[in-house]
Amino acid sequence: MAEPPANISARLMARVLLVEDEPNIASIIVFKLEREGHQVRAESSATTVAAASQAFQPELVLLDSSLPDGDPFALLSLLAARGPVVMMTEFRDAATPPRARAAGAVATVEKPFKPTQLARLVAQLVPAATAGRP
Repeated sequence: MAEPPANISARLMARVLLVEDEPNIASIIVFKLEREGHQVRAESSATTVAAASQAFQPELVLLDSSLPDGDPFALLSLLAARGPVVMMTEFRDAATPPRARAAGAVATVEKPFKPTQLARLVAQLVPAATAGRP
């Protein structure tokens, strides 16, 4: 990761684990969050997330609600036990956001979203996510 721009050095930054199976979406999110100074690790598969989470120790997780190789809600429950998780969903139904919150999500974001919208949400969650960090 490149050094963050000088104008953001005073802000708290977080280690963010991104779980997104669409490469174009993932690259846009990674680019935006790294520009904001966050350290981002992207995973595209549910099967790699547990090991990645253990190795990376994220302070915040951004989780896609539709992964081709696993149940994202089971994954959400597992990850939420370790720290804050935001579920990103393309489902425009009334059931998904409450189901995500019940499984442990601190927020849901509906796709498509603007990268700046997601970056603002991450910035709002960073103080809570990094509270125990030295």
